[in-house]
Amino acid sequence: MEQSLVEHVCRGEWLDLAKGQVIDEAAMRSWGEHRTCRATVIRDILRGRLAPDPDPYGLRLRGARISGRLDLENLSTKVNFELTDCLLEEGVIAREARMASVRLRGCRIKHPAKPPLDAAGLVCNLLDLSGATIIGHDEAEDGGAVRLLGARIDGHLDCTGASLSNDKGPALTADGLEVRLGMFLRGGFTATGARKRGAVLLRGARIGRHLVCSGASLCNDTGPALVANGLRVTQDVYLDEEFTAAGTVNLTSADISGQLSCRGAQLNGADENGNALLGERMKVGGDVLLDENSLRKEKFSTAAGAVCLLGADISGQLSCRGARLNGRDENGNALYGERMRVGGDVLLQEQFTANSAVDLVGAHIGGNLDCTGARLRNDSGPALSAESLQVGQGILLRSRFRAISVGANEAVNLKGAQVAGALVFDPGLLEHVPDRCRRLTVDGLTYTGVPETGSGWDWLDLLRHATPSYAAQPYQRLAAGYRALGDERQVREILMAQRDDQLARTQPRPRWTERLWGRITKCTLGYGYQPWRALIFLAAVLMLSCVLAVVLGWHGALAQAKDTAAAGKPCTVMQRVSVGLDLNLPVGASLARAGCGLPKNAASVTAAWLTGVGWVLRVLAWTFAALFIAGFTSAVRKT
Repeated sequence: MEQSLVEHVCRGEWLDLAKGQVIDEAAMRSWGEHRTCRATVIRDILRGRLAPDPDPYGLRLRGARISGRLDLENLSTKVNFELTDCLLEEGVIAREARMASVRLRGCRIKHPAKPPLDAAGLVCNLLDLSGATIIGHDEAEDGGAVRLLGARIDGHLDCTGASLSNDKGPALTADGLEVRLGMFLRGGFTATGARKRGAVLLRGARIGRHLVCSGASLCNDTGPALVANGLRVTQDVYLDEEFTAAGTVNLTSADISGQLSCRGAQLNGADENGNALLGERMKVGGDVLLDENSLRKEKFSTAAGAVCLLGADISGQLSCRGARLNGRDENGNALYGERMRVGGDVLLQEQFTANSAVDLVGAHIGGNLDCTGARLRNDSGPALSAESLQVGQGILLRSRFRAISVGANEAVNLKGAQVAGALVFDPGLLEHVPDRCRRLTVDGLTYTGVPETGSGWDWLDLLRHATPSYAAQPYQRLAAGYRALGDERQVREILMAQRDDQLARTQPRPRWTERLWGRITKCTLGYGYQPWRALIFLAAVLMLSCVLAVVLGWHGALAQAKDTAAAGKPCTVMQRVSVGLDLNLPVGASLARAGCGLPKNAASVTAAWLTGVGWVLRVLAWTFAALFIAGFTSAVRKT
């Protein structure tokens, strides 16, 4: 058989010992000597010792059992090497080899202690492990079932449908790997690792085009599933189409020039900090898609951990449409996006669900923050925390948006947020279970115009009854919006509501004298924003003075002076009305009341009443006049 292999290599033909039949592991183990080729023979063929003039097609063998460890270390050859559906029970070593193409499609490769495929430093045009089954038991610090440390693939690295496993360490160790074209871990690719290092290691790897892990399954019950710190990908990364990871997906400081698609991915693990997807300081030139696969109706979901995008830089949009974040990190976050930068929109739409906090503190969003239809709940803190958030367009909390908090913090925290566009606030439910006054925090929030609220929601009422404490800025911001619209009546109502809130909830509480003065100015001046109220009170005092002067004057409190023709007789009605006016107006005696005053017997009861009440009414008239002037000149306004 070995002689036949040499002859086929020289002719450029396949040597198919299985005659086109489908091969399984049981069949491989039953092969005898007639289906066995020594590893040294393959090495000598590739070196040119047994086939001095090989055909450009190179060595192509199917359905053989390779005895011994295939040692290609430091080998330099231009002969293409292809094994299909072969059994290599002692594995392959190709460290620092320089080869044309290496194809091990459908092969079953094993080793009891060392890496079954050790190709650290390998340089080749193509590495094809599609459909291969590689089983290792390597516990070395830098080991793995497949070891590609520092390897360079000038074409593609194809592991489509491959199954890699290692019960004592990583399944694939490829730190520092360089692939000039695409890397494909797709089509049912599985990698099962053990211990804390991870199932697939791509730290510092460089991928010239796409990294495609669509449909892959990565599993590590005691550590991360994918560790790709510092990964560089020139185009897109696909962790989608039923991609599953039992363990953390770590993309810390990764640089992806295209998009990162995790549509429909299922992340079922978490690291020691509670992260299922760790994208801290990650840089993405396109979109980050953590959303629903529209064709298969699969939703991106996390079962036990959070999505961490701390300090991430995303040039496109961040889409989490329909995502279900059921896990949380050590700080109680389901989505941790503190200080991240997103050039486009952040879309938490279409029944996006988070069972812990969505943290966007200090984030920068170039487009909209759209939470239309989102469902947020946190039993130990805020549902949406967006303190100091900067948004280039608008914030949209509408169409059955739900935010429920049970902890000490507010359900929705927009403190210090800066919104360049509109604020649309029309939630289906906004609730803080222990304290309804902790539903919302908006101190320092800025936006354009006035908030757009739907039926059943009033922004002014929310400022008074849904916030934990009094703050002046939200009222002033709302008043400025209405002032820009020219609605001065609404502006006055807002500022009066602010003064009400200030007196009721300022800490420490104002002194009783200030509260009393506040009640007086509210009743008489509308806190200085409705000074016409003082004129109404002044008119009432004048009317009361006139009525008293007429009534009491009729009963002897007023009489004609002694130097008049009708001395001692009652004054006329006009004279009594004039006396009533003179009791309040600081303009001296009117001409109409000339000759009318207190009677000679001024000690009468009615005269005493008129004198005493007159002084009281005069004080009230002067008081209301002074209040009107103070209100008209804004001297009593406190907001």
